[in-house]
Amino acid sequence: MSSSSSQKPKSGFVAALEYTGIPPSLLKRPKLPGRNWLIFFGVTGSLVGAYIYDRRQCRSLREEYIGRVQNLAEEYSWHNGSGPETLGKDAHLAWPRKLTVYAAKWPGDEDYDVAMKYFRRYLKPIFVAAAIDYDMVSGKKHGDVALRIADEIKRKRAEQEYTTSGSESVSPGMAMPPQYHAPTQTERESLELAGGTVIIGRATLKEYFSGIVRGWTEPPTVDGRPNWGDDSREEKVRSMLDDSVFDEQDPYTQNVSSSLNTPAPLPISSNAPLPDIPPLPPLLLVPFVNHIGFPQIPYMVLDFFYRRRHVRDGGEAALRAVSGAARGLQGPNSSLKSGLTHLAPPPPQGGDLDFALRTESFYRSSLRTTIPTSESTSVNDINPKSPLGVIQKAREKYYNELPRKLWVAREFARRAKEAYNSDPSKIPPSEVQLRLERLEKEKIWRRDEEGWEIVRPERGVCWDERLGANGKGALTVFIDPSRN
Repeated sequence: MSSSSSQKPKSGFVAALEYTGIPPSLLKRPKLPGRNWLIFFGVTGSLVGAYIYDRRQCRSLREEYIGRVQNLAEEYSWHNGSGPETLGKDAHLAWPRKLTVYAAKWPGDEDYDVAMKYFRRYLKPIFVAAAIDYDMVSGKKHGDVALRIADEIKRKRAEQEYTTSGSESVSPGMAMPPQYHAPTQTERESLELAGGTVIIGRATLKEYFSGIVRGWTEPPTVDGRPNWGDDSREEKVRSMLDDSVFDEQDPYTQNVSSSLNTPAPLPISSNAPLPDIPPLPPLLLVPFVNHIGFPQIPYMVLDFFYRRRHVRDGGEAALRAVSGAARGLQGPNSSLKSGLTHLAPPPPQGGDLDFALRTESFYRSSLRTTIPTSESTSVNDINPKSPLGVIQKAREKYYNELPRKLWVAREFARRAKEAYNSDPSKIPPSEVQLRLERLEKEKIWRRDEEGWEIVRPERGVCWDERLGANGKGALTVFIDPSRN
């Protein structure tokens, strides 16, 4: 009786709801959640709110930058390379400004397209809104961008040597509109200078300058043959290979140490005077950092919730290219020259050559080529985890196994052919196949070594005195128009 009398009588409304099938737990008076639930809801709500706020700010910033350049796309086009013109109904025949976007592989990351993804996400929308055309060039390996730039320059130099001015014309097989005006060589050069070059990250800057110096230093032709492309590089590798490894020797006592040395860059064999470097399209320097590895997880988390910083940086960089305001490139503090081997001195160098120098501190420590010691580091003290160390280890393993493969191939060619005629799958590779295999491996190894020598953090940016200094030279840099 005491327990029943202590219970509070239920109201008629609550008693009526119990008979409707509603669980009694839902009819109780709500209470505040416990301490753990409050912590969970607070942390989760803060993270979700920060994410939503950041993405809204990114959207509004992107729309703001697009609105600032959208009127330019509707007002003019670049018709003859001399500047903007209002063409009216003939605007579809105009030549728009065109940028070339270079994005090199970030050292230590297997995804070679990370830098180009940065361009597509943060700069491309502004260029599209401003009706500016662009070509995207990304390097799958270190040195690809430098080789492409150098080959393009040498190809143009070779064409200028064998073509006469005024002979440029549209191919007769091409069907063009009646009002189309084929650009002459002068107009194409003007259009190219009216465009620009977008450099994403410091690794791309190193490869760009290396390609420029190599393209304007190495001869475009050697013995009447083109000095660019895969065929030319294959001939260079073939001429440097030491064929003594294929001599008749004991497969277990053959000395292969001479084939394991890292090849030095090729000197320039031409005695002709170096040509002057003509004016080049202005540069748009875009800083870029790719955070990878466990120690950089805090930076990754910060970037995830602070994307608006990248949108703002990309938008400001795109506005500099759209405006066209530029200044002269600031060269190194002292007179530096890379020499005939195209090897850059260690940083810092001063001027614009130290662009994004701080970003190299985010490279993995294993990418350092030499092992730091208290004493003077020997040339052969190479970090085995660095790209040069990995290549050296692979080359050493291959050349240690090569004598045994050669002995098997020669013994098979001399005596044992009849024993394998019944089972072709057991036929070992011949000596010719081994020579071709060695050539292909050396091409890959030497190309990777040359590419890493360009972007390695111990080296600076390749420089040539013909590029000018103190803002007076062949290169200019896009700047904020308010600072012009």
